[in-house]
Amino acid sequence: MHNGLNSGLNKLLILLAVFLSAFLAVVIVRKTQNGEKLINIIRGSDRNSSTGSTGGTGNASYTLRKKPSLDLKDVSVLAAMNKESAALVKAVVPSVVSIDTLGVRHERRRDFWGRTRVQQRAVQGQGSGVIVTEEGHVITNYHVIKGTPNIKLTMHDGKIRSARIIGADPTVDIAVLQIEGQGPFTPLKFGDSDKTEVGNIVYAIGSPFGLGESVTDGKISAKKRSFSDSQVDLLQMSAAINPGNSGGPLVNIQGEVIGINSRIYSNDKDNPGFQGISFAIPSNAALFTLKDILSRGHHARGFLGLALDEMDSAKRREFQYQQAGGVRIVSLAPDAPGIRSGLKKNDIIISFNGQPVVNSRHLIAMIQQSKVDTNVSLEVWREGQQQTITATIGDAEKFNQRILKQEEDAMLKQVDTQAILDAIKIKMRNPTPAEQSKGIQGLIIEKILPESQLQGKLFKGDLIRSLNGKPVKSKDDFIARLAISVSFQNTEILLQRGKNTVQLTIAPMRK
Repeated sequence: MHNGLNSGLNKLLILLAVFLSAFLAVVIVRKTQNGEKLINIIRGSDRNSSTGSTGGTGNASYTLRKKPSLDLKDVSVLAAMNKESAALVKAVVPSVVSIDTLGVRHERRRDFWGRTRVQQRAVQGQGSGVIVTEEGHVITNYHVIKGTPNIKLTMHDGKIRSARIIGADPTVDIAVLQIEGQGPFTPLKFGDSDKTEVGNIVYAIGSPFGLGESVTDGKISAKKRSFSDSQVDLLQMSAAINPGNSGGPLVNIQGEVIGINSRIYSNDKDNPGFQGISFAIPSNAALFTLKDILSRGHHARGFLGLALDEMDSAKRREFQYQQAGGVRIVSLAPDAPGIRSGLKKNDIIISFNGQPVVNSRHLIAMIQQSKVDTNVSLEVWREGQQQTITATIGDAEKFNQRILKQEEDAMLKQVDTQAILDAIKIKMRNPTPAEQSKGIQGLIIEKILPESQLQGKLFKGDLIRSLNGKPVKSKDDFIARLAISVSFQNTEILLQRGKNTVQLTIAPMRK
């Protein structure tokens, strides 16, 4: 019986040894699969080195994984994309600047006596820009620098530089700045926004909320998005932009500028924020504006002098015109480029330089973006037949100035200028050369006669700066424009009185 008991105990010990061996084998296999060495498992050194304390008194142990879930060779395409994306950003961001602006907003206030005074209030703004020439020209949005003469740029290396405004076109929302001081400057190349396709990968770079250089990526979601306050159709993208990104570049995978970040779509106008839809000004429109400003000092807008109307089914039947698109000329401005080219009322313009005309807004945009003094080809439907007419693009600003001058001259002939001036009874003078050298521009009031209708409104020493929003250039210019204005409308005069800016309203004076 004793021998039987020993035999049973031996069998139990053997089974226990087998169980323990199997358990240890499973533990070792699992740990080696997680990257642990067999020698460290035996010694327990790896566990001891990874032991941390909890609560300051415990010895809770933990083991960190040593290898990633996938090897780079298993995600080689993603690894290449990751590397290329970082290289692209590294190459582009040195050309992007952060823009801080400081300006003055004029707010009108009425005092106890009913006089209108203009109070100045400092305003600050923030945006982005991109260097586009080796000479240090920067493109940004017009709304970033509007009314802000003091502009500071934060460069990629952290240096602060001043900049001056070269020119701007509010209808495109583009402004051109010049960095003051020496370079070298690293510009980005313009890409062709017309060749950009929906679905292309893009990167938006800027300084949202003044945080500094930030990069977001996305895709072109749509092209030719129209807005009533924009002369050009915009690119729509999914790359996130926020306040402060305005004016920064939208680049393609080659680091070319294909757009200038401009606006976002937001339902909350008081607290706008990115909601997955953002817009950029196409690079071709920005480049055209840049070249125009640098060559002329201002943007010259193309002009033909046409009043246009859309084509509906009734008008198509009336004019025997059944083609798609096209717009009808309702009238032409006298002596405008359009009428000189031979265009006529009721002509239907089908195409402009080979581009089919979709609607009147589309045609106006193409005309305004055309270079002044160049010839354009128009396909026109007239009296049941199609013909080609060549027109020369005019300068809208020059034409408007000429028409305004003609209207002013005609009005001046009908106004008793001397009677108006007799009623005003003020003596003025132009600033002396010494005063002009100190930056004084406008007209200086020398005397207000007792019988003047402006007694109590103007005072000796007042410096008249502008009349109806236009700067005063000389005494003769001011008198001529004042005589016309006060004869039929309220006249606004902006003047400097000591350190104060005053807005004066003069009621019509009829004699």
